[in-house]
Formats: sequence, structure tokens, C-alpha cells
Amino acid sequence: MPLSGLERISTKPRGGVVSVRLTPASEFSAQTDIAGSEWVFREDRADYTEENVDEGPRPIVRRTLKMELPATEVTRGALNELLAMAGGGFVAQVTLASGEELLVGYSECFGASYPLRVAKVATASGYVPGDFPATILTLECIDA
Repeated sequence: MPLSGLERISTKPRGGVVSVRLTPASEFSAQTDIAGSEWVFREDRADYTEENVDEGPRPIVRRTLKMELPATEVTRGALNELLAMAGGGFVAQVTLASGEELLVGYSECFGASYPLRVAKVATASGYVPGDFPATILTLECIDA
């Protein structure tokens, strides 16, 4: 039996991540375009998820942005710079394959009060002998 009054919401993210631009939350202004640095990740190796983590009366949403970066000296240098300025968190402009653009770590309601923060940096060897090593960067924020 179908539920009445329900319809699909077309504003949810769909498709893969095409590009990511990060700006320190302290430098972000809603009136200007994101001028942060664009991160080059491996093709088809980035994703964005939203997860409801509380069943209570007030929704709490965890937003996670994960990128697999080539494990090179350039990437290591960029990650060191990122970690040095990570104290205040980040706002990300995420472009999906569907053409949608998401602003993660900022909302009209909360501003940049809940920015993305570095949750994990991991190094992976790959799955098969032909794979190149990768650095996996995970950023998260929780909207309360």
C-alpha cells in the first residue's frame, strides 16, 4: 500500500562528485563566490554523503566528504598546508555529475558555525599490483 502525500525530493545529491573547492570557514562569505583551492582527486574517487544520526525531535545530520588523492609529494605538501589551517574548519563547494552544486559546511540558518573538519587522513596501497598508492582525505561536519 503506497503512502499518500509523499513525493520524491529532487534536491538531494545524486551522481558522483566532479569537483571540490575548499575555503577556510573564517574566510568564507556568503556574498562572494568560493575562492578556495580546488582539490584534484582521482577520477570517480570522491563522494559526498548525508546521514541522519539522531531519531529525536530535532534532526542531526552528519555530512561527509571523502576524496581519494594521488599519494605524491605535491599531495603531501598540500595536505600539510590544509592541516595547518584546519583549526577553524572549511566550507566546500561540491559540484556533482548531475550539475548540482552544494555548499557544505555553511547554511543560511547556522552560517559557518558547523564547518567541515578533517576527520581522517589515511594512506592506502591499492587493491591490485597495478594500483597506485593513494591518500584518502575525509572531512565531516554535523548540523545540530
